[in-house]
Amino acid sequence: MKAEGTERKVHSLIDKVYHRTNLEMAWESVRANGGSGGIDKVAIPAFEAVAEMELERLHEELKQGTYRPMPVRRILIPKKGKPGEKRPLGIPAIRDRVCQQALKNRLEPIFEPLFSECSFGYRPGRSTHQAMRKIYSELMDGCEWIVDADLRDFFGTVHHEPLIDMIAEQVSDGRILKLIRQMLEAGYMESGKKYATPSGTPQGGLCKA
Repeated sequence: MKAEGTERKVHSLIDKVYHRTNLEMAWESVRANGGSGGIDKVAIPAFEAVAEMELERLHEELKQGTYRPMPVRRILIPKKGKPGEKRPLGIPAIRDRVCQQALKNRLEPIFEPLFSECSFGYRPGRSTHQAMRKIYSELMDGCEWIVDADLRDFFGTVHHEPLIDMIAEQVSDGRILKLIRQMLEAGYMESGKKYATPSGTPQGGLCKA
């Protein structure tokens, strides 16, 4: 992110997250993205059949503060470019994915302006091709060094408290911070057993850092 932050914090946001219009927009996005279901085994077609009821239930739970995300369903998938290695993928339940998307819809406009112009990862409307064009432009301007680095298991080891503290610099709505914490600490299910997630963010969900 840029060093400077905004001067005005967002004090009330949860009502905009659970607003029915926002939840409906979130569901449309989740439905368009497709994917399999979570530990409840409810897939997109099954959720679609009861979407109206589920969105209303999600609206009420978020409004009353009773919403609790389910643990994600963890599977191991091959690691691209590294034969023999696998990485964990956490698949949230459809209703939890809708909640994550609804939260993303409201947080993204707050945080997107704070990122540097040379930041391209996991940002809307940005791609690896744009990043390559940026590198080419810098080289043409006389820059001589390119540093290629990767943090091993970054998303699996992110510390929750510093992450939430950074969000709190822009959003002071305690119910939003609690919701994010619940998503991060929901845990995961693997081989029929539940595991805690004291650190990291689920790769496969929308609440990736």
